[in-house]
Amino acid sequence: MSSSSSWMGRDFSDDEAAAAEDRFVPSWLRPLLSAKFFEPCALHPELVRNERNHYCLDCAGDNGAICCSLCVSAHRSHRVVQIRRSSYHEVIRVAELKALADVSLVQTYIINADKVMFLNPRPRAPQHFSKCVGAAGACEECGRGLVDAVFRFCSLGCKLKSMASDASLTFILDPKHKREGSEEGDLSGPSNLQTTGKISYRRHARKGVHRAPTQAPFF
Repeated sequence: MSSSSSWMGRDFSDDEAAAAEDRFVPSWLRPLLSAKFFEPCALHPELVRNERNHYCLDCAGDNGAICCSLCVSAHRSHRVVQIRRSSYHEVIRVAELKALADVSLVQTYIINADKVMFLNPRPRAPQHFSKCVGAAGACEECGRGLVDAVFRFCSLGCKLKSMASDASLTFILDPKHKREGSEEGDLSGPSNLQTTGKISYRRHARKGVHRAPTQAPFF
């Protein structure tokens, strides 16, 4: 006898509930979040930097979906995104996702002049669980402190996991009713953290960093 579960306030069998949830999640999202990036490409060992840091959304779930910079040429007619790293954790540029999925409510950061978001939640030391939560609140799924109060989740993975308990969440774009703040160039105001590749919570530059040098007076 099959078990049942609830989705969108209705009771379904497990298979029906999964199908209902999938209507709000692109078929490529779960494979993307579970993929292992930055491993050496076995097909191009001669490359100096042969890490696999591209993902083909049209081949999601296949062995060849994770690509290096040379493997990408086999996916020229496909939708391919590039994965980057910040402090050893995978991030993706918002510009590559916003036309493909509704990524609102996920905390964004500015790294190397690009607006990015984390694929999955980052682990935290137990002693930092409460200290890292500020006025902006915490991720509703994992509890990690957020930088901007307009966001609810620290990563795409946390938003996806929260869909099981919040039927209002979706990753599917609605062309007729865009979420407020998800238009071109804006996702509810990201935090301008820094542009050196590592995330920093410094809001303002140190005093004197951007001041023009002055010459000492002559006597």
